[in-house]
Amino acid sequence: MRLSYNKEDLIIGFFIIFAISYPLLTALLIFLQDVKEKEQEMQGVRAFYNFLFGLEECKRERAEELLDILSEELAKDIGGVDGLFRTCESYRKAYPDAKVEEKLMKDGEVMVMLVRKEKGMTQRLLFVKVYYDREGKDTKIKRLEYEKGS
Repeated sequence: MRLSYNKEDLIIGFFIIFAISYPLLTALLIFLQDVKEKEQEMQGVRAFYNFLFGLEECKRERAEELLDILSEELAKDIGGVDGLFRTCESYRKAYPDAKVEEKLMKDGEVMVMLVRKEKGMTQRLLFVKVYYDREGKDTKIKRLEYEKGS
């Protein structure tokens, strides 16, 4: 028993499969776009706290770049470019071997922990909550809350 398909059946089958899979493909594309936007949003926040904690080289030019993603109020509280640069240098000297752990609390809020691992024990040095907001295509960091570690 041999099955034979004519061209019309194959074309109709193709369009039926396309019609069934079209909503799934559309939903997948929308989901991937949202994930991409969230990742871009978090890249700016990560760049800021990596510089703030001195995990990258402290340069005044980099501080000027990162000042653009801060809200005006937070930029004044930090002390502008000089304050951000001094904070970077002080954390770099105080915690040279520290690492960062990130925990997404909710939309617009990230908990960042500065940790040091010694002899199999994890010492949490500092907790910082970073509050950010998406304004158009830009991400603005609105506020920071510090807590002393254990």
